Amino acid sequence: MPEQLWITEILNRALARPVDVLLRALHVAPHYPQAPISNAVAMQLLVFLLLVVVFAIVRSLLSVDRPGALQHIFEGVHGFITHQSEEIIGHHSSAYTPYLAALGYYILVSNLIGLIPGFESPTAASPSVPLGCAILSFFYYHAQGFKHSG
Repeated sequence: MPEQLWITEILNRALARPVDVLLRALHVAPHYPQAPISNAVAMQLLVFLLLVVVFAIVRSLLSVDRPGALQHIFEGVHGFITHQSEEIIGHHSSAYTPYLAALGYYILVSNLIGLIPGFESPTAASPSVPLGCAILSFFYYHAQGFKHSG
């Protein structure tokens, strides 16, 4: 069994049996049934939870009268992504802006979390993470094209 991060050990202790049952129901045999959650999956879950918490905090602090520093940062990033997508994609870019923002935040936090001792970057830990982002982007882009063009 490969070396596990502390967060992966906690998740495997708590969820190994249900995850193993789920994987076997999907006809996927985990390499290590006693520890089916890998470091990359554990770190992806952590990044997801961090983003949900940060977005919930930003959402609760939104104010038209007195915008805070965090609101200014997120509005600036959103404006940058909107402007870039309009330049590159064109006049139908508004359908892609939320996805591009979410993907950008996910990749940014995934890469930055690897700088913290005791954590590992999920985008560097396994080639399946960037590949999954690429496949999801491919299908999202084409689904939006079919939705728009028919």
